[in-house]
Amino acid sequence: MRITVLLFGAEREAAGASKALVELSHGDKAPPNCGTLRAAMGKAVPALQDALLTARFAVNGEFADDSRMLVEGDEVALIGPVGGG
Repeated sequence: MRITVLLFGAEREAAGASKALVELSHGDKAPPNCGTLRAAMGKAVPALQDALLTARFAVNGEFADDSRMLVEGDEVALIGPVGGG
């Protein structure tokens, strides 16, 4: 299954693109989840490895933990830490 991950801010700059296409395969295992995606993204886009340690995923507009299952067509965004005042 292919997942397109939207990138913003520092993660977008690090990757040099506004999206990352990540191939997830599960074979006989359970469907892929955000944890599987996190690991695959680190391999597919090495420039994001550090960011992936603290960034969160949003799936279909809602923050998701690593156990959230993914299905074809989900809208996924990588949300890095933000600050402000």
